[in-house]
Amino acid sequence: MSDGEPTAHIENGRPVFFYPPLPETFHKTLLEVKRCTRENIVINTFMLESNHHLVQFVNQMTRLNRGRAFFISPDRLGDYVLVDYVSSKRGAA
Repeated sequence: MSDGEPTAHIENGRPVFFYPPLPETFHKTLLEVKRCTRENIVINTFMLESNHHLVQFVNQMTRLNRGRAFFISPDRLGDYVLVDYVSSKRGAA
């Protein structure tokens, strides 16, 4: 879970923090998305802003992982979490 853009990655065993995000941070994040995908971990992303570059990044993550991206306003976040939770529980029953 994140509260925004990927702004940190590990390099030589040490954390690297930088804002605005470094291209290397985006690259390492996508490598982690691929690792999660290989392990059948689905990544769902809730986008609360419409920054063009971040939207492109989330779309790329979603394509790689075959997860879901919800582009919503902050006041509707609870609705989407509830709907997604209810939908997944119905499928399991």
